[in-house]
Amino acid sequence: MDLQSNSQAASEELEQIVSQFLLKSLRIILDSRVPSLRPHDPSGDLSSASQMENRDEWFNLVLGDRPTALDSLNSWHRNLMDPMIIDVILVRGGSNSAEGSIETVIERWVVRYEYPRPRLVSAQAGQSSALYKKSIILLRALYLQMRLLPAYRIFRQLSSSNQAYNFGIIYKVSSFSDPFSREEQEMMHVYSFRDVLKIAL
Repeated sequence: MDLQSNSQAASEELEQIVSQFLLKSLRIILDSRVPSLRPHDPSGDLSSASQMENRDEWFNLVLGDRPTALDSLNSWHRNLMDPMIIDVILVRGGSNSAEGSIETVIERWVVRYEYPRPRLVSAQAGQSSALYKKSIILLRALYLQMRLLPAYRIFRQLSSSNQAYNFGIIYKVSSFSDPFSREEQEMMHVYSFRDVLKIAL
């Protein structure tokens, strides 16, 4: 194979890794926040999820079958330059039926690939390997972090009890979102993960 063919193959491999990274991040977040997506594994532990068939084993992190509710999200991430914004929303019932439900964003996760697409053309095979290995570390860190935040306690409460509650958790995935108000920003704590890999050309 010539240099151009090798570069194209490496670029396609890199794009696949980035795409799978976005999907895996989405799974990790939703699997530990939205009880309705985990009917077979309310605990959210890897051990029980790993017993399911057709497992997603990308990045050596087994999460079991992908919920059918996520099938509709397959097409949104085709443009890898778009950020993936995941809002975790607490829904509370009003004091009476006339008030309706109240929705509050309790977490917002932003996952993005920051390099412009033309740079992928010059990708090398070694970069794909390094990206994959470092992605494993970051995704495991994300998996653990999701279980240390307050919203996980709500998830466990909703998952482990047969009691009916007047609140629940839903989610929204998009490439853009409404900005928080100043009051909302003051109530939020910001946590950032380091870049997985910076490609030098």
